[in-house]
Amino acid sequence: MAWRESVPYVALGVSVLSFITSFYFGFRDRVRVRAIGKFYQGSPDYDRAHLSIRIVNKGRRIAVLTMFGGDTADGGWQGENLGEKMTGLHLTEHQFYERKFYREDIVASAPDSDSEYVELWFEDSLGKRHKVKNSRNGIQQLKQAYGI
Repeated sequence: MAWRESVPYVALGVSVLSFITSFYFGFRDRVRVRAIGKFYQGSPDYDRAHLSIRIVNKGRRIAVLTMFGGDTADGGWQGENLGEKMTGLHLTEHQFYERKFYREDIVASAPDSDSEYVELWFEDSLGKRHKVKNSRNGIQQLKQAYGI
């Protein structure tokens, strides 16, 4: 095969490789957050029993978390705004935010009713809810630790 006949195939190969590379980096260039809950038993030397919740931005874009909340036992949801002056919590690449969830946090209080959380989540600025992994089991373990 002469050089002139193989040029189109080389150009096609380069363009396909370029497309795959741009797709890969475009896929990585987004917000990806991971939220995990872990239950810790109470100890007189340390802290009382709680659910430790950690959320990490695994993506390359800044994640803006606007709300921490959860689904309640009565089928609704409750949440609280995050950040100073309720502007949201900004997480850059590989940055994390950690909070503790205690016994008194299980009850979601609203002006018209009270209910218990059954699952927890964070909401970002686009309205997407990122569920906290193991939160359902962690809340049950927290209830058992306090005999609720």
